[in-house]
Amino acid sequence: MTISRRNILLLLIFALCGVSCTTSTVIQDTRVPEVEIDSAGQIWIHNQRVEVGKIGKTLRSAGFQREQEVNILIPNEPDRMLMKAVSANLVRSGFTRSAFVKAKSATSTTLPAK
Repeated sequence: MTISRRNILLLLIFALCGVSCTTSTVIQDTRVPEVEIDSAGQIWIHNQRVEVGKIGKTLRSAGFQREQEVNILIPNEPDRMLMKAVSANLVRSGFTRSAFVKAKSATSTTLPAK
């Protein structure tokens, strides 16, 4: 059985048309941050306060692997020096993938029916 170029092209067009006619919503990045820096500059891991110099050690003892990305929740107006200190400690501890994230919020508005 041979498939001609025309049949392959038609199959490809139908497949693309089917894909482009459907919509889906994907919610990404729903992970809970592993490290949280509050507005007072205190650092928290699993609801326990941690000093800057012990972040990497605490994460390793909690079972995190060095290859994993570490999400760090920061306040809306973060302390940049504290962020640098946290990053430096993570790198010294072997964690090379860290991401500073802010709290996300979503609002929805419903219009009245006519």
